[in-house]
Amino acid sequence: MAPAPKLIPTPTYAPLPTPLRSSFGALDAPPSSYHGSSTSGAQDSEAYILSIASINGAKELAVATSSPSNAIHIVDAETLRFVRSLNGGGPLGLGAFQSTVGKKGKQAAQAGVGGIQAHVGGVTCLKAYGEMGEGLISCGKEGSVVIWDARSGAAGVKMYASGMGGKARPLLSCDISADGWTVAAGSELQGDDAVITYWDPRNPTATLRSHTSTHSDDVTVVSFAPTSYILPALPSSPSGDLEMSSESQGQSSDKLILLTGSTDGLLAISDANEEDEDEAVLLTANWGTSVAQAGWVGDQGVWAGSDMETFSTWSAELDPVLDFDIREPGAHTEKAEWVTDYLVTAQSTANSQLRVFVGSNEGDISLISTPQPLQKAAPSPRKRKSTSIADAGVAPWCLHTSWTHQHVGVVRALLCDEKNGVVVSGGEDARLHVWRDPCAGRLEYAGGEAEDVEMRMDVDDEEEERQQRKREKNARKRAVEEDEDDAMDGGKRRRR
Repeated sequence: MAPAPKLIPTPTYAPLPTPLRSSFGALDAPPSSYHGSSTSGAQDSEAYILSIASINGAKELAVATSSPSNAIHIVDAETLRFVRSLNGGGPLGLGAFQSTVGKKGKQAAQAGVGGIQAHVGGVTCLKAYGEMGEGLISCGKEGSVVIWDARSGAAGVKMYASGMGGKARPLLSCDISADGWTVAAGSELQGDDAVITYWDPRNPTATLRSHTSTHSDDVTVVSFAPTSYILPALPSSPSGDLEMSSESQGQSSDKLILLTGSTDGLLAISDANEEDEDEAVLLTANWGTSVAQAGWVGDQGVWAGSDMETFSTWSAELDPVLDFDIREPGAHTEKAEWVTDYLVTAQSTANSQLRVFVGSNEGDISLISTPQPLQKAAPSPRKRKSTSIADAGVAPWCLHTSWTHQHVGVVRALLCDEKNGVVVSGGEDARLHVWRDPCAGRLEYAGGEAEDVEMRMDVDDEEEERQQRKREKNARKRAVEEDEDDAMDGGKRRRR
């Protein structure tokens, strides 16, 4: 693991303590006419917010909650008023959001809204897809992947992963290809197999294929590559000779590229269309720590976060670039005081920058980033002869903004809506907050450019070196004086 980078507040850094709008997740019992249920609204008030997705042209939000409700609620993005719960066919649950926007929102929450579990046993993954979030896909512990009709709340297409002895195989991750013709899901380890299963949603009752040898433990991440991704050169023989990549190896070919990550510590890039498991895996990297989340950095590389709160980035060839403890970079200045306790998530921007969202145990969130997430920092000229890892040069990261004083405890979910300039957060307190995003569109760095950030780091390093040389000089001077004093004392003793 490399040394952690410095964290520098940008000139425009300022914490934002007040959200644009909020929902506090207060739930009440549904009407007695709803299937005769007497279930208490405490069920959802005890549930964490696990995932947030923007759907229907950013007009609505899909919000996944933990047990005991195991629900996916649809709320109005502008008011945060409850709209409906998605019907997964599970036992009765319920859901409503108490909005801070107007009396009607509060009245709707107080009336209570009936719903049922989206996935029995737990919602493990929730994603919107399509250019405008027209579609919604999720998977769960009961072994199903569901493509939802987000407008009606019905399960439009449902696919099942069968496991040992005909039992359901619990699923942890899922995704759908850009063309909508391939669905992939990663499973928990069951017996000796952790499986990546593929379906064509036009024929959901039959799987296309399953890959069982890519990973040896829970498959926590599946993510199809951006359509602009071009597969890099690959070893074409045991000797290591490279087969040069071309457009025929990219997404325009018969290859359908999928990124996967697992608790076995591996990241893999595979061809989802390959029937032969031995040929399916194209690139692998062993991070050596359990992969909890991962994603693409534009079409040029990959980011990953571990269960141990380490963070890494990888080149298109899955060569390591950055690898450090996300908790180590901190800011302690008159302008900013920030300490990271965990990684919330990361998100690639429209111009291939990488936004990294980190959280504190008090419920605050910050946005940090580096100008070049896929480029190792070159050592400054004065350090190029050094062989020390600490002297190799670690590019600084910037602290852009913080959203504070609203959540209580860990923030579990975050959605960054660049187009509309907002950030939506949800956590263990069951609260949902919509914040203004002062960095929407472009991340500004100290001085405005990446080079200025590196220059600032160099200036800091030069000052640190000057101070170090001064300390060493003073230490040598003290040593000489002590030697002279010892010699004088020795001479006096000899004369006696």
